[in-house]
Amino acid sequence: MAYVSALSPATRARHGRYYTPGVLAEQLWDSARHAMGWSRAPKALPGLVRDPAVGGGALLLPPLREHVAALGDLDPQLVINSVASVIEGIDTDPAAVWVANVVLASELLPLLARVPSHRRKPLPALVRTGDGLSAELARAAVILMNPPYGRVRLSHADRARFGPVVYGHANLYSMFMAAAVEKLDDKGVLGAIVPTSFMSGRYFEPLRRILTDHVTLAGATFVEDRSGVFTSVLQETCVVAFTRRKVRKVKIESLGSDCSYVATVGPPTTSNPWILPRRSDLAVAAAVAASLPQTLRGAGWRVRTGPLVWNRHKEDLHARPATGRYRVLWAADIKTGSIKYDKARNDKRYVALPETSVLIQRERCILVQRTSAPEQDSRIVAAPLTEADLAGGAVVIENHVNALVPEEASAVSDRVVLALLRSRAVDKVARCISGSVALSAYELESLPLPSDETLAKWASLDDNALDVAIAAVYAKIES
Repeated sequence: MAYVSALSPATRARHGRYYTPGVLAEQLWDSARHAMGWSRAPKALPGLVRDPAVGGGALLLPPLREHVAALGDLDPQLVINSVASVIEGIDTDPAAVWVANVVLASELLPLLARVPSHRRKPLPALVRTGDGLSAELARAAVILMNPPYGRVRLSHADRARFGPVVYGHANLYSMFMAAAVEKLDDKGVLGAIVPTSFMSGRYFEPLRRILTDHVTLAGATFVEDRSGVFTSVLQETCVVAFTRRKVRKVKIESLGSDCSYVATVGPPTTSNPWILPRRSDLAVAAAVAASLPQTLRGAGWRVRTGPLVWNRHKEDLHARPATGRYRVLWAADIKTGSIKYDKARNDKRYVALPETSVLIQRERCILVQRTSAPEQDSRIVAAPLTEADLAGGAVVIENHVNALVPEEASAVSDRVVLALLRSRAVDKVARCISGSVALSAYELESLPLPSDETLAKWASLDDNALDVAIAAVYAKIES
């Protein structure tokens, strides 16, 4: 940690060097052991355990300690000799490789002390400088990683190899997870400490497809604290374990001051956003949502993000209306059930645009805040954009607002969609899709809904009856 903290912020960001705290390293190994079906008793490692982005070696310490403990009664020199065949670390940073080798070798010093001096040999170097993404690596029984992350440009060779895992831009941690799946043996386990965004984001849909096609999620631990996990990083983090074995249940845990059990759920089987409870009170919501037959998009509604990025139009923003200016709708204007213009935005209430601009919204829709505050009771804050709000014929929607628009063929009215969005049940489901305060357009489109037949019946109900009908379908969630 002292070494990586001494690096410049630019170097750390460029290479994704954020070392793993000990508590997460221990949790990752616990998750991997669970995925292998191991009991609490120490076991010798069943084959090669690799970290392809080893950094200072923290992730390899728990398996190394377990292997040594399990073989503690054997000849110490034989145990030392065995370690090089079951522990492997790789990193592109030669300084980190040196640190990791010293750290891991220090774990073997008690064993070395038991070897008569005339029989002692140099301790093995368990970590080497190299490319953890290399296609030439041997298969491993367990792959542990806290992979680097960030956008990268791919060579032609890498694009040919990693094309199936890339959507839009290539992210390093997606590539490391996909490469690890390639290199697992027939009963292999992959354990990773990664951002939770891979579970639901649009850019990671190809990764989820590869994961569900080739391995099964065996466990997920959601880290409660966004800050303080990795130095200088603020993100939602999870510890996940996948296995080649067939498993029927996924153990969900939450890691705060200690690790607590959340729920046991069925493993995700598609590339759609995974619906997993972050807290025990969301467990039933996740189970019911997983049984619903379609999504908001399947019901004929599309979600698009507001196109106005205000700081690109600073010179065009005004406080007063005038010819050629359009009213701007900000996220702060969206209240539950209606639009109420926030006075703090009045100095940027209008934007000057040509009449043909694609930024202009001329039709009714439903608006939803993209980001909510942690203290808000509801993750989904929605309001209709009515004819009255369109006074003057058009508005411009800012980038922190999502607009829900029905397709022509959709049989689901905006009234029904609004009732769903304001319901407590759907809010709980949203929290199982996205663990952060943000809800993207893609995640909104993925909200699970009842069948077309059920939705069609709701159209003729009055408001009170509609709320009762929604509560009946989602009764298990509300209970």
